[in-house]
Amino acid sequence: MMATSASVRAIAYASIANLGHGLDVFGVCVDAGFDQVEIGPGDAGIVLTLTGEAAAGIPSDPDRNTAGRALQALMRHHDIMAPIRVNIRKGLAPGSGLGSSATSAAAAVVAANEYFGLNLTREQCVPFAAEGERAAAGTAHADNVAASIFGGFTIVLAGTPMRIVHLPAPEALRFVVATPRLQVETSRARAALPEQVTLLEYVRGCASCAMIVAALASGDIAALGEAIEGSFVDEHRSTLIPGFASVRDAARQAGSAGVCVSGAGPTVAAVVGPDANAEVVARAMKNAFNDADLECNSRLVSVGEGARIVEER
Repeated sequence: MMATSASVRAIAYASIANLGHGLDVFGVCVDAGFDQVEIGPGDAGIVLTLTGEAAAGIPSDPDRNTAGRALQALMRHHDIMAPIRVNIRKGLAPGSGLGSSATSAAAAVVAANEYFGLNLTREQCVPFAAEGERAAAGTAHADNVAASIFGGFTIVLAGTPMRIVHLPAPEALRFVVATPRLQVETSRARAALPEQVTLLEYVRGCASCAMIVAALASGDIAALGEAIEGSFVDEHRSTLIPGFASVRDAARQAGSAGVCVSGAGPTVAAVVGPDANAEVVARAMKNAFNDADLECNSRLVSVGEGARIVEER
């Protein structure tokens, strides 16, 4: 298959995955940063180059890079043998819990879809981007990549074919994300989770997931904040985040509707409605992390839009 353009560049935004109880199911795209991926003709195979402030330490070997693995899956499925060069401009630091690995994979698949003229739908792009996550997490989970590709809020039903439900998030929904200077590898965060949960925890999780979807659909931000808290995911992953309980309590006292670990962590996400003072919440979370001897960057983010093509030549 021949390329339809000389080069194509796409961007994909960050995401908050799980939202408490929705492990590997829920994701919401947020404007906390983005990655750019440009694809053009190459000399042999898939050749990756990485630039940007967050590129340090990220492998350029396609087998070990999430964008590279995603492109391999897409091209293999469509019997594409054309050599390509791929420039990944990293704007999101790895290991932050904001879907850094997913943004690269999502942007790469969206760019390749356009570059090769495949005319895939967003839903059809997701499984290929999810394959990229194997390089970072060892599994092809799609919660982050679905949110980055679609924008807004997404629900992933794993299977063949994979099913994605996309819901627009309430306009008033915002998050304060507090990212301590601490890296938590996705594989380590997954290893922290138990293999089994009790029947009581399963029932509670089902109810909370239903409440999360109902709250988003109705625009009830206070109910959303309440529903995301207390998951078994947070119970186990928060042990990897010093000061989590204090940060959560500080955010609540400052006016947040609810708090959870963002993805694999260490970022902690606090839901803020229109009546909350986001600056106060951000300051409270930052100070709580500082009290735990961790530097922290805390900021207000809004729901982000889906991955898109930004340049085609």
